[in-house]
Amino acid sequence: MAKLSPQIFNMFLGYGNVFPLSLDDRTLSLGLPPNAFLDWVEGNYRSDIEQAVRQVTGKPLKVSMRVLTREEYAEHSPVVAAAAAMEASRPVPVVPVEAPSVPVANDRRLANLNSNYTFESFVVGPNTSFAYNVCLQVARAPGQGRNPLFIHGPSGLGKTHLMQSIAREVCRNNAKAVVEYLTSEQFGNQYVEACLNKNHGNMSSFRQHFRNVDVLLIDDVQFFANKAGMQEEFFHTFEELYNDHKQIVLASDRIPEELAGLSSRLISRFAWGVTVDITPPDLTTRVAILNEKQQRASIKLPQNILEYLASRVRSNVRNLESCLVTLQTYLALPGEHEQPIVVNKALVDELCSSHFEQDAAIQVTIARVQEAVAHHFDVRIQDLRGKARQAEITLARQVAMYLSRELTGKSLPVIATAFDKTHPTVIHSLRIVEKKAAESDEFRQVLADISRRLTGECR
Repeated sequence: MAKLSPQIFNMFLGYGNVFPLSLDDRTLSLGLPPNAFLDWVEGNYRSDIEQAVRQVTGKPLKVSMRVLTREEYAEHSPVVAAAAAMEASRPVPVVPVEAPSVPVANDRRLANLNSNYTFESFVVGPNTSFAYNVCLQVARAPGQGRNPLFIHGPSGLGKTHLMQSIAREVCRNNAKAVVEYLTSEQFGNQYVEACLNKNHGNMSSFRQHFRNVDVLLIDDVQFFANKAGMQEEFFHTFEELYNDHKQIVLASDRIPEELAGLSSRLISRFAWGVTVDITPPDLTTRVAILNEKQQRASIKLPQNILEYLASRVRSNVRNLESCLVTLQTYLALPGEHEQPIVVNKALVDELCSSHFEQDAAIQVTIARVQEAVAHHFDVRIQDLRGKARQAEITLARQVAMYLSRELTGKSLPVIATAFDKTHPTVIHSLRIVEKKAAESDEFRQVLADISRRLTGECR
């Protein structure tokens, strides 16, 4: 693979990115991590891989590639295995690090970070194992092969926690590293202020500040949408940092290809490196999150209550944590309780029902979307998953894919599988629906009606 640069090789084909699955006289089967862009790897590197295999084995073997499930990835990846070992033996860190020359507690670079957002406090589950380990690798070796790192997923699942953990870990390991974490809104505010005072040299200072960092982390990049001047400025900042091998970490509620209102050149650069997603945690992980969150609290809830709470809030870790704080705060109120409080399910329902309702509104499945769209357009559900190309079926299918993305938060590969379609087909459908909605009030009303029916049914 000498014809590929070390950076490209490490990004797509190196350690932790490709795993041998089987080998016979005709075929070498390889596995890629979850969320890998299979079409991209096959289209760009299949011939290189087959040529390298032929040189090593002396046989014209066919190379077969597929994306591993998270369970399969955990079995094959030594990185995930190391993280699992760490999870089982916390608080022992995965890799010993030298003590920083600057005490972390007094480090000014950490002033705008949440002190609770660390790798040690992040509960790793099947929904986050891949993202967690990629973030850990980036924090240990910023700017070396996984650049930019793009984290996506619905709100409240841990993107900010991981980003700030990276920032904190870099500061811990390198006392001289210049680390900047901020939201896209904060970046935008500083940009606007620099524009308004450009006659005083503020724009020059703004550019110098952001283009001389070692690690730049920007949260919620979807809010760059439709802000042409800000996008232009960030594009040049991105280019300069990337070319200088400085680490860039971005987070959004959707993958780069779905970021409407962003320039195509920004979208393409967001997808240059590694893209990882975070999905809602399973019940076991939610219970583990609650246990971790109440470790430092003076009031601890019974395990059966934590399990009940975790069963009622399924889609948003932030809501889950809010319920826990609400209960602990209520129990700690001085002079409010004449009798000893019995912490039971009824009390949880009374104090946390608003969070249950918010979470229930998110619990829309792809199957329910398909059913609702099929009913509205008077087509069969199997038509939505089939290959029929009649105009009314094609439109219904595109609407179903769009609403699946908007209402379930599922990743594009998951949606593609549910409709028996390809990843590019889903992206094309989303863009068609977005364009039609922008042009037609009547069509926007159709989307709103179906959405309201689905979210109302889930409450």
